[in-house]
Amino acid sequence: MCDDASSGLPQHIIDLRAWISDWYDHAVAAGFVRPPFMLDDATAERLEGYFMVGLTPAEGAAAFFGSVH
Repeated sequence: MCDDASSGLPQHIIDLRAWISDWYDHAVAAGFVRPPFMLDDATAERLEGYFMVGLTPAEGAAAFFGSVH
């Protein structure tokens, strides 16, 4: 099995994958989702946006699953 660090992926992608993994762990711990959670393209793009603006994984989970006022 090949890990991200040795796969030749750009650092941005490695960091994004780690962020999404942390986001998922937080979302499960907070009770927002139960495993397995299927990540579709639209969700991945939305999460990448949260990552790009500098939200923490916990902030990203709250933004993703929070209610809209």
